[in-house]
This record gives sequence, C-alpha cells and structure tokens, in this order.
Amino acid sequence: MKRNLVVFFSAALLVFFVGSCKKVDTTTIGDDLIPAVDNINTFDTVLEVFTDNLFLPDSTRLLATELHPWGMIENDAEFGKTKTEFYVSLTPSSYGTHPFAKKDENPIFDSVILALSYSSLYGDSNSMQKIDVHEIEFDNTFRNRTAGFRIDTADFNFDPTVLGSKLVDFTKLNDSVYDIRKRDTLRLKNQLRIPLNTAFANRFVALDTATAYKTDSAFRLRFQGLALTIDEGASPAKRAIAYFALTNPNTKLIFYYRVRTGTTVTDTLSAEFGFHSFNFANAATVRRTPAGNYLTSVSNAVPNDDKIYLQSSPGSYTAIRIPGLKNLSNRVIHRADLSFEVLPSAESNFYGLPTSLFMDAIDTANKRITTVPYDFSFNSDYANTFGGNIKNNKYTFNLSRYVQSIVTRKEKDFTLRLYAPYVTVPTDFATGLIPPSVLVNTPIASGRVVLTGGSYADITKRVRLRIIYSKI
Repeated sequence: MKRNLVVFFSAALLVFFVGSCKKVDTTTIGDDLIPAVDNINTFDTVLEVFTDNLFLPDSTRLLATELHPWGMIENDAEFGKTKTEFYVSLTPSSYGTHPFAKKDENPIFDSVILALSYSSLYGDSNSMQKIDVHEIEFDNTFRNRTAGFRIDTADFNFDPTVLGSKLVDFTKLNDSVYDIRKRDTLRLKNQLRIPLNTAFANRFVALDTATAYKTDSAFRLRFQGLALTIDEGASPAKRAIAYFALTNPNTKLIFYYRVRTGTTVTDTLSAEFGFHSFNFANAATVRRTPAGNYLTSVSNAVPNDDKIYLQSSPGSYTAIRIPGLKNLSNRVIHRADLSFEVLPSAESNFYGLPTSLFMDAIDTANKRITTVPYDFSFNSDYANTFGGNIKNNKYTFNLSRYVQSIVTRKEKDFTLRLYAPYVTVPTDFATGLIPPSVLVNTPIASGRVVLTGGSYADITKRVRLRIIYSKI
C-alpha cells in the first residue's frame, strides 16, 4: 500500500512539473525541501560533462556612464596580455559666451590640468605606468553615440605630439590631491591629475563666440578631444588596469590663468571643459593577446579539456555538452545542479575572480544564442535562482526544469555556453524576443578564473551534473 502511494504521489508531482515548468520559479521547491537521497524513494545520479575552451568574439560596447579602463597587464602568467586605452571629448558647459573671462586682458597660463575621476583598479596596485595625452585628429566617426563604441573598435587617429604625460603610481590613485585656487584650496580624493603643455591653451583663447563657441558641433570642428595612451617602454611595472568615471564632475580639463593690465596682474582665474551630456563622445579599447595555459587550452583541438579558462569581456567561453541527458528515462527531477570548482591559478592574488559567470544555450538550428530553457528568467535575482555566483569555491547552475523537459517531453538538449561577460543579451527562449541586456561583470575586463573541466584528473573535482530524482 505504501509503495502504491509513493508511485501515485510521484506521478502527480510529475504532472504538476510538466504542466507548469514554464511558470514555476526555480525557488518554488527550495533547497531545504528537496527530498533526501535514500535510494528507495529518491535517488541521485551524476552525468559526465564535456568541456571545450574556445575564443569568444566580442561586440561589447561601453556607454558614457560606464567606467572606462586605462592600463596594461603585460603578462598574466595564465592568460597573457591585456591593454586598455580610451578617448574622450571635453567641451565647455554652454555656448554663446566665451569660457575664458577677460580674454582680452593678456591671459598668462600658469598650468593646464587634465583631471580624471578615479574609481577602482584591477590587478597589482604596485603598478607604475606612464600615461600620454594626445589630441585626437579630426575624425567624423568619433562622435556622441547613445549605444557607445565597441571595445574592439579600431584606434582613432591622434596627433603624435604628446600634450602631457605622467608616470602613474597606482598605489596613490586614491590619495588626496589639492586644487589651489585664488581664495580656496580644495582637497580632492580619487582624482588623477595630468599636467599638459600650457601652449595648448592659447588656441582656445583665440577662438571666438561667432563661430567656434557658437554651438557644440562648431566647437568640435576645432577640438575633438583627447586620446589617453600607454607609453609601454617608459612603464616599469605593467600589471594593472585603472578605471575612471567620465561623467563624474571631477573629470575635466582645467585651465589656470592670470590676467593683467599693463604690467599689473589683476586676477587669477580658471576655466573648465567637462564631459557633458550633449556631447558624450567617448570610446575605450580593450586588446587581449592570449598566452600561457589559456592559449594552449583553446588551441589544442581536444574536445574535452581538463581545465576551463574564462576571462571577463573580451574573453573566452567553454562549450558544455552533456551526452547522457538524451538517454535518461522519464523521472521526476527534484534538482539538477551543474557545478564547476575553482582551481588555484598563477597570480590569482592579483587577478581575482569574475563577479559572476553566465550560462546560455547555443541554438544552432535557429542560429541564435538563447537563454537556458525554462530555468533562466530575466529578473533582478537570476544569479541566485538560476546560478552563476560563487559559493563554497564553486559556480553552480540550477538546470532542474531544463533537464525535466528533456526526460519528460524529449525536448532538445543544447550545447551550453559558459562565460564571464561584461554584459549579455541572449534571446528569450520562451518568446523568441531579445530583452534588455543583462549586466553580469563590472567593470569591463576585470576578473578571470580557472575551473575544473570535464577530463580533470581528480574525478571527485570534475565538473559534473548531479541529478536528484524519483522514479515513476
């Protein structure tokens, strides 16, 4: 009698799962409610997983409001080289008036400072890298773009003349700096200040309001902006990337000057060009040069790699195949977890883990990348309900409803894609629509990890799909 009740309950539960698996949230059956494995009513099994490391073409774009990277990791022992630079247009805050007060009183420029609002860094804080500032040569493609420029965009042309440079000590990027004005001394924090050639300022004084300072487009015909590059040869320690907020008011071009009448200095003034919403012309480039174990792994032509190498955008991905899914008999799936264990890696004390990993499905028949059927949903807590965050040194994904659809309705088992994107826009499996983008890792190019793969030597640590189920 007891056995019949168990069978009846299992069958009823299966009907519930099959009939509503597209609607029930993955937390409907919480971890604490999953039946214990007793090998009488509830069982578990582990399926073999194949992992293949591959390069990932990247079309990520950076918006004006997002942090822009600058700096280089010359030789990450596991992954190779990363180089980041950016371009920015700085303009007066308004037009129709001249930004330099008393411009006709023979201004004398004391200094010109490019100030950048510093946010954070990725890598070794003991880095020392030289930043060079150049003027962007006229290029009609460098303009305000709502969607931003791709991080693999070609370098914009700039004048080879260095307007100013500074050897950046990354340990001091968050130190206080002082901005001394006539009446006040301002104490600022998290601001990188780069002195520029004062002769650079004279051209802006000579411009008039009838043409150059009449409109933003007219001004940008005279000055497109600045390129911030790395002098690799003059940088003694290239082991980190710094991040800057362009829209922060502390990012600006500051002109400090005095005016005089005859031989008498009458005033000390300043003028500022900022990064304003009517002219968000900005671009960042991120160049990866793969090397080390990562390059070996993606180039070995082995269909089942022993380790998984993932870099955040622009990075890599791992194709995940689970051949045993299609042969599973019908059963009630209580839980199906796909887990990846983090391995020790060279220099991981400097180059930390991605904030989160992401998994989607490769739909080759429809030539698209789609969300994992039935398990992923576009909500603010997807990383906790579906998976992707690290816990107990593992990244785990809940594939319960996806597996249930395969064993019950014989739906397709996809090759899955595991990666660490900055942002991703997979097609919604249920609707076929492309929803708003999902931000996964921030800032750009930060985070990398080595995980156990499908053929890892220690079987107890291999990536695996563990299924807890009841027979029907």
